[in-house]
Amino acid sequence: MTTQRKPLGFGTLSLLVLTMGLAFNFPWGQANFMISHYLFNLINMPIYSNGTQGLHIPFVVAALFWIPAFLIAKKYRAHFGTSVSYNVAGFMLLLCMMGPFIPVIDWMVNG
Repeated sequence: MTTQRKPLGFGTLSLLVLTMGLAFNFPWGQANFMISHYLFNLINMPIYSNGTQGLHIPFVVAALFWIPAFLIAKKYRAHFGTSVSYNVAGFMLLLCMMGPFIPVIDWMVNG
């Protein structure tokens, strides 16, 4: 019995796009350099919705990477790496959608 490998193709790019989205918020080196924080500071935008706490806005902005990764992986399911990219990007999008609702729910509960 022989198993066939999935071919490399356009769907495999979804892994690259997903990795770029994860690297966007990953702390690099001993100084914990984050690309997202650097870009937000460069254009004078707040990183958190409430000063030094609250919703981490760059995490929601990283959805700009995860949406294309999810859609590419969904379209080209027969290519190498698309099942991993589809599942991880879908999970990260779910977290991005739930994140903004948490402060609203907290405000409603704690008044």
